[in-house]
Amino acid sequence: MHEGNFTQQIVTSIVSELEKHPGYRPQRIKVKVGEMLHLEPESVRTHYALLTKGTSLEGIALELEGMPVVVNCRACHAEGAVSDHHLLFCPSCYSRDVVIVSGNDVLIDSIELEQV
Repeated sequence: MHEGNFTQQIVTSIVSELEKHPGYRPQRIKVKVGEMLHLEPESVRTHYALLTKGTSLEGIALELEGMPVVVNCRACHAEGAVSDHHLLFCPSCYSRDVVIVSGNDVLIDSIELEQV
């Protein structure tokens, strides 16, 4: 259950960002989750609800969006999404000599704020 660790990092990052905006309260939080991480959205939401209970984030909507795996090919320098994140190869020349550009991380995409 690695969702708990990732969700704790998400909550910590959100709280850190909110400290930069005193006098505002979040209304909605959008998070992009890389498909390489294999996080279960419902498990993340459950952990989020538990971690934020009794805090200023309690009840604030957490929207999760999947982020596809994108690779850059060292052979032909093409960049693109892979069709299967278990088999990483260039979508252009099919070389396996690729570097993951995105899809292997969790990013806070946006935090909608309202003044209190």
